Amino acid sequence: MSQGPWEQEEYLEPNDDELETAARNKKLVVLGIMAVLVIAGIVLVNRLRDVGQLQDCLMTHSTDCGDQIDPPKPIGARPTP
Repeated sequence: MSQGPWEQEEYLEPNDDELETAARNKKLVVLGIMAVLVIAGIVLVNRLRDVGQLQDCLMTHSTDCGDQIDPPKPIGARPTP
């Protein structure tokens, strides 16, 4: 009695090309996630620095903080001309 192709052992185990492709895809996914995390970290640090400068100005009880420091803009806000 002959076995079908799905029952033969050579079809059950992945070959080297499939393993290399899977490993490459995993590495690309990890690289993409790391890139997103790095970019998000840079944006976060910049926003925290802006907020910190504004807080430092306000803690000195200065009345012209808006003139010295640009207030932080909400994410996704359109620039004003």
